[in-house]
Amino acid sequence: MIGDIRSRRLALRLPLHAILLLSASGAAMAQTSDDVVELEPIQIRVQEDATGPVGTDPNPPTVTGSKVPLRVSEIPQSVSVLGRDDIEVFDAKRASEALRYTAGVTTDVFGDDEDYDWLRVRGFQADQTGVYLDNAQNLAFAFGSFFIDPYTIERIEVLRGPSSALYGGSNPGGIINYVSKRPGGHVGEVTLGANDAGSGWVEFDMGEDLANGNAYRFTGRVEGGDKYDDLNTGFRGTLAPSYKFTTQNGTEVTLLANVHIADEKHNGSTFLPYYGTVVPTEEFGYIDPDANFSDPDWDSYSRRQATLSAVVEHEFDNGFTFTGVGRVGVASIEESYYYPYGYAGYALEPSDSDGTLSLVAFEHDTLVRTAQTDLRYYGTVHTGALAHNLLFGLDARTYKIDETQASGGGTNTVVGTTAPGDPGTLFTYKDAITRQQQTGLYVQDQIRWGDGWIATGNLRHDWVHTEQEGTTSFDRDDSETSWRLALAKELGNGVTPYLTYSSFFNPLIVSPSDGVTEPEFGKQLELGFKWAPEAGNFALSGALFRIDQNNVVAGTFGAYNQLGEVRMRGFELEGRYDFGNGFKLAGALTLLDPEITADSDVTLRGKSPTLVPDVEVAVRGSYDFTGALDGLQVALGIRHRGESFADAANTLSVPSSTVYDVSARYDFRNGLSGQLAVTNLADEQYVTGCQTAYVCSYGSGREVSLSVTKTF
Repeated sequence: MIGDIRSRRLALRLPLHAILLLSASGAAMAQTSDDVVELEPIQIRVQEDATGPVGTDPNPPTVTGSKVPLRVSEIPQSVSVLGRDDIEVFDAKRASEALRYTAGVTTDVFGDDEDYDWLRVRGFQADQTGVYLDNAQNLAFAFGSFFIDPYTIERIEVLRGPSSALYGGSNPGGIINYVSKRPGGHVGEVTLGANDAGSGWVEFDMGEDLANGNAYRFTGRVEGGDKYDDLNTGFRGTLAPSYKFTTQNGTEVTLLANVHIADEKHNGSTFLPYYGTVVPTEEFGYIDPDANFSDPDWDSYSRRQATLSAVVEHEFDNGFTFTGVGRVGVASIEESYYYPYGYAGYALEPSDSDGTLSLVAFEHDTLVRTAQTDLRYYGTVHTGALAHNLLFGLDARTYKIDETQASGGGTNTVVGTTAPGDPGTLFTYKDAITRQQQTGLYVQDQIRWGDGWIATGNLRHDWVHTEQEGTTSFDRDDSETSWRLALAKELGNGVTPYLTYSSFFNPLIVSPSDGVTEPEFGKQLELGFKWAPEAGNFALSGALFRIDQNNVVAGTFGAYNQLGEVRMRGFELEGRYDFGNGFKLAGALTLLDPEITADSDVTLRGKSPTLVPDVEVAVRGSYDFTGALDGLQVALGIRHRGESFADAANTLSVPSSTVYDVSARYDFRNGLSGQLAVTNLADEQYVTGCQTAYVCSYGSGREVSLSVTKTF
């Protein structure tokens, strides 16, 4: 039982140089009778900064989904790019909060957890194998993760659908790529903020260009105080210095560091039973969403992490560019807390009027070390009428986690009149060192010809070695080939329809003795379109898709197998429009139809997995006033999450919910601005989802923040 609960926790800055695409299908020049050389026209496609500020561009350049700088409309998969405005509009303090208005992404999967970004993309868990930092995987296993503060991020980019052909082993639903703030140009701002829970923070972002192509940037955020639920308080801080320089031979080097520390308590709105959260009990009604059942003297959360990245870029005389990124990281995470697991006696429903809960005391000590590199060589060549945008790459990473996990038991009441106290010595059920190494070679050819035709082909082969020493020991080697084939047509009105067929694999860190001997694998078929007129004021995209996932781990703890198969069908629609009169509108729609098509438990065939809502709709509008109210911007957002199932048998369901967010910002014209943001304006009490009937999570209640920013 405890093992099952714990198992659930289980872009590079590319050059700004122009890429020349010759339009001639034969010789580039012709000799006249007067021996005068006439050059045929050359079309120039200027690739802007694919990692810098997004601004108001509805079709920005990006590296996500191609590993070379392309416009979003040129990538044959569904892609979203969020800039600083999207992150700041409702004062997001976690990256997952900024993604609440993005198609295909389910956020707050386990409620209001400030220590971790619980994310799903197209219905599949993405927070372990689907998170990337600067286009390099930010792999997580169990509690061994790296927290990314959204204030240090310039962009958040979402690539939906399988991406193993570029990125190797990863989440089948897609990836989320965080793009760090980079040095370059003048930056200067300081923010003071506070919320109605009793927390305050300071943010600062400063940078400047120096002589000889050098530049620096220093970004940081410090927060401390009370949280929104009982007993919860703490401190966290992030520093992200960066420096860029150019060598004498024209090679640009960017160094990015990130240090994050946290000393906090745990929130108490998760791991709650179905009865008392989704539906009321006869004994006492609902569990208070702000109740915290841990012990304030024993509960602790400590994180110490640091990463150092280097991005190297050099353009050769032949027009090809080399880009290399390397990153090393270390993270130490220690936690001790109580979490509920049903009512007294581990029952699903209460047996007394007080609603006595069964508590599980849990603690872990985790140390993670990572190192990785991604080397790319790309450029354009021509063969007759065909222009080939070629990419060759080598991607390698190593991930090591040294962890112990221990647990015990206890009881407490719903009203929280008695703290559970120090549980004493706990039972250590896991003490292991796990390593995973992945090396991949990949190639991409995006071919252009005729009047807007684009064909994209990807091929990659990976070698993965996974081993574990300790409580359980195993050693396994995997070798997988992934591919992507796509065809698109750029129409004259800015519409680009496309068809993509791709494969994926996801190496699992589970012992063969538990019945797991191969990676998960599968395929996706996606039919979509992107509508982004050149120099236009809007963008619209949509996609129909089907993902088939095989080798899914099924069964129960101690008796796992890989007989499971899941089919995910869905539709996504996302767009934004600038009306030109100060009013801007953005919206996203996601429809999912998940189905378990095979399982060792035949009664589950045809059922839907838990934590996958059937529909999600998010609409956000903002208005910039003029005249007497010039400088004022107001924004309103509406988030709707449809029903999902709360148990494997699909006998219990989580109802839909609708939440409203508002914000107001005023610029005082002297470099001073103020912002008021309110999320869940009506303080709606709702459950985001249930993994099982024992593990349900409340969504965030009303949160009010006020901040003042000075730019200089």
